[in-house]
This record gives sequence, C-alpha cells and structure tokens, in this order.
Amino acid sequence: MLLYDIPPALRFAMDSGGAQLFGAIIKDTATGQILGHVQQTAVLPKLLETVAGTALNGFSPLTAIPVVQNETLRRGVAALQEGMVLMQGLQFGTLALSGLGLGVSVAGFAVMAHKLNGIEKRLDQVSGAIGKITTDRREDEIGTILSHLSSDLANVDSLTTRNDPSQAATSLQLPLDRHSQQLATHSRREADVTGRDSLPAEQIDRLWSLASAIRLCQDASLQALFATNDLRTAEAHASRFLQDQLALAEAVSPDALSRLVMRGGGARDQALSQTAHLAQGLRGSVMTLAGQCSISRSLLAQNADGLAYLHAMHNEHTRPLTFVPA
Repeated sequence: MLLYDIPPALRFAMDSGGAQLFGAIIKDTATGQILGHVQQTAVLPKLLETVAGTALNGFSPLTAIPVVQNETLRRGVAALQEGMVLMQGLQFGTLALSGLGLGVSVAGFAVMAHKLNGIEKRLDQVSGAIGKITTDRREDEIGTILSHLSSDLANVDSLTTRNDPSQAATSLQLPLDRHSQQLATHSRREADVTGRDSLPAEQIDRLWSLASAIRLCQDASLQALFATNDLRTAEAHASRFLQDQLALAEAVSPDALSRLVMRGGGARDQALSQTAHLAQGLRGSVMTLAGQCSISRSLLAQNADGLAYLHAMHNEHTRPLTFVPA
C-alpha cells in the first residue's frame, strides 16, 4: 500500500515498473520524464515519532538505516511498526541528513529544534575525543553558528502563521544561507585527510553531524523562499545546494576514511559501516535536493503560490504524504 494518493494509472505504472520513485520524484522509466512528486505533510514527523517510540531519547547518528525508500513506502506503516529497526535517534542519521527525500520540508520547530539539539550534544561529546585535529576557536565558531541557527529555525516555523510573512522570511533566508556556507567550510576542512596517518572513529560522527546541520539550514532556507512565493529563487537555491552537497560527497572517501579509522584503532566492521552510512546519507541529501529543485520548478510552471502550498502541507491532518503532479 502506498501512503499517498497517486492517480490509478500512475499507480499501475509504478507497480508494473513503468514508473519509478527517485527520492521525491516519480519518473517514467523509459523516458526519464518527471510525472509527479511526493511531498511530506505535517503528519509525517508525528507518525515517525510514534513509530520510533522511546527511541527519540537517544542520539546515535551512525546506526541509521534509510527509512523512507521505495519499498518502505509500499509496505506501509504496519511494516515500519512491526519489523523495521529504526536508529536510536529517529530524527537524526540518514533522516536528518537526507531530509527524508520527500518534497519541500514542512517540519515544525519542535522537530527541527530536536534535530539541532541532538547535533549540538553529539558535537560536544565527540569534540574531546578528536581534540588533536580541532581547536577551541573552531569549536567556538561552530557553537555560535548553531546558536544562531536555533533562533532562526524558531522564526521559520512561524512564517505560515504571520499576517505578512514575506519580510520576515527574506530577513531569515539570507543568514540561513550564510550558516550553511560556514558549516560547509568546516565540513570540507575536516573531511580533508591529506597527510593524516590515522583518525579517531568519532571524526566520522563529527562529519555526519556537521552535514546534518547543513541540511537543516538548507531546508529552512527553502521554506523561507516558499513563504515569500519566490519559487524561481527557491529552484535556483536548491540547485546550488545540490552542487554544494555533491562537493561535500566528493570530499568524503569512505575507503580512505575507514582505513584511517582502523589505523587509529577502530574496529574494521564498525569503521566500514560508519563510513558507508556517511556516504549513503550524503547521496540521499543530493537526491532530496534534486526533488526540491524539481518541485519548485513544477509549482512555478503551474503558477502556484508558494506560501499557500506550505499552508496546505502544514494543515494536512490525515495523510503523511501527498502526490503533486508535475
């Protein structure tokens, strides 16, 4: 069972292999033509919290598995509840990094703040173990960025309820982009292992946490652009973010990282698993951004209103996912 409404003809095409889901994009298998998009609603984060149960109390970003993929959607909620082993902190890991891969994020502040709080705590926990390759000044810079991000995320969540959100959204979007670029600079620096003989396992954890924080910035920035109904700029930014994520992915070599972790005393299987999850999460984030770029383009072509679209997704109370035709 699919968790979102798809026209019967397109549902048949997906069942027969004539159409496939790539992140948030449904494509014709033969031609590659985009047929529609999958969009999360405000119901989905609550649903995932319910599925996770008490797991939300923990934070272990490197034990995640991709939760929302093609076959998972088909199996439905029952399969998630019965047999799927979710990571210890559901809102993190692949979910935090890839943003679920489902349309434009409509996560509320409670969800975004929960992610950010976990990221901050994890960075604090691992900083002592990798002190040799960081400095107090660098830690202070990252801490300041995340502190500013927390305030900005709270304001992004209020955009759909403001009488005139456009001015507030514009003033929020610019610093969110700046946060993203600042964090990306730190991430690229720490992914550069040139000349290193070994790495602590915690360094992979740190790279994951920084990448997750970058995705929070990018998702919030796109929400702000939708709130101003500037879909053309949202498309351009999603495309630029995609290129940025590709650059981060290219800077991460799972083979090189796992070898260095093993030389630092890390267990082979754990090192391979951690670096594989990191690479998988970065690829997932690229796929997510491709979907966000495409859905912005489709809504623009339909003369849709970005703020009205966000309102509709926030106010959906029954379906966790919806179908948006291309």
